[in-house]
Amino acid sequence: MNILMISAEMAPFAKVGGLGDVVAALSQTLSASGHDVRVVLPLYGDLDRKKEKISLIKGISPLSVRVDQTIHDVHVHRRGAARATVKVYLVECDALFGRPGIYTDAEGQGFDDALARAVLLGQVALQLPRLLAWPVDVVHAHDASAVPALLYRHQWYRDQELPGVAATVLTIHNLAHQEIYDSGAHCTLGLPASMASYPGLLEFHGQINLLKSGILKADVVNTVSPHYAEETRTTREFGGDLAGVLDARGEDYTGVLNGADYAVWNPAKDLALVKKYSPSSLQGKDECRRALLAELGLSATAITNPLCGFVGRLVRQKGVDLLLPILSRLAADGFGFAILGTGEKRLEEAVMEVADRHPDNVAFVAQYDDALAHRIYGGSDLFLMPSEFEPCGLSQMYALKYGTPPLVRLTGGLVDTVSEKTGFVFEEALPEALLAAFRQAEKLWADQKGWLALQKRGMACDFSWAESAKVYLKLYERALAKGQR
Repeated sequence: MNILMISAEMAPFAKVGGLGDVVAALSQTLSASGHDVRVVLPLYGDLDRKKEKISLIKGISPLSVRVDQTIHDVHVHRRGAARATVKVYLVECDALFGRPGIYTDAEGQGFDDALARAVLLGQVALQLPRLLAWPVDVVHAHDASAVPALLYRHQWYRDQELPGVAATVLTIHNLAHQEIYDSGAHCTLGLPASMASYPGLLEFHGQINLLKSGILKADVVNTVSPHYAEETRTTREFGGDLAGVLDARGEDYTGVLNGADYAVWNPAKDLALVKKYSPSSLQGKDECRRALLAELGLSATAITNPLCGFVGRLVRQKGVDLLLPILSRLAADGFGFAILGTGEKRLEEAVMEVADRHPDNVAFVAQYDDALAHRIYGGSDLFLMPSEFEPCGLSQMYALKYGTPPLVRLTGGLVDTVSEKTGFVFEEALPEALLAAFRQAEKLWADQKGWLALQKRGMACDFSWAESAKVYLKLYERALAKGQR
């Protein structure tokens, strides 16, 4: 198949979270199976063009693209070699993309022109098959910011070749990111006002909801784990006002579990670790632990219970509000904490305050450092994911492979990937429930044979992309069958 993916992220060069990892790994896996996969995303202003080998595609003339009342000059670039297995195209528009940041500025504020950015990306993405003389079978949009392409496919190209069938698939990586705007935003989208008023495709409680329109219009919709799909279609807690919309799609809404890229996340091959290790030879993990303690200035003698790693955004979703009320108590009880990430200012300040009070037991690095993330997975004894909700999660899969049992709340994709046989689990989103899970870990930690058995069961888990990619191919086939009617 010829597959065009549209995304705001792609690891490793344009990444905020798991979306970037998924787009990179899924496209590579599909390409390795013989499919022609091409990814289009913005050329962000902070990308190092020389380092990333980004060059202008000479065969494509500059484009003039209208967004609302403004005509933008657009150039299309390529990342890497022309014969790369996955071809990556980057859309250059200085007015919209020529600044640092994917979703937010340096202060963490969302961009005011986020919709205009999505609109321009969607328009250019749909022009590429014609400009490249490349008939596209499937247009695969990732998250709400890629939905405009799906809308234009069905509104502007309904009776016109792109070329190719161009069946549409929407993957929801996180239902919380819906891209909601006031009703006048139909002008920016370039779509009729009737679509923004009830019962129009865009209308949502008097506003415009991009994700809702994508759910209704895509040939096939999926999210990133079976359990999250069930949660979002059956409960308001997880599906909100879109639960009914999702459920109405019936069999055309499913959950496909994300995979882990073991070419990148594998302690037996990881160059970021001071010592590689494997299930048959775990001595290297002890060296990684000692090195991590030294790097972060933590005291080996003060940490008598597991060293707990956390890598991710400091936001409510990730369960940081559940951890904070008990963090100081756990540090006093001999647990260690290696916390890496940025997020809400209130949470950053609260974590830093605990780290200042317990410098021997708690280290907080308020940034994202990919190499340090690898060292935390490798050097920690326990990995924390007490998420209030989690569409899929990749961190728990990485932690299992690194012999670092995850401690998780049973929600979303965490249900599909972690059990009491491979980690520590709790159900209620309460600090007391999280504390009880820590006490379970503390008890098993005293039984090193039992802990080793837990590690090895986790390392034996296989969440590679091969099986998930096969499921995506079935989704594409389903979408093609609908698109050819």
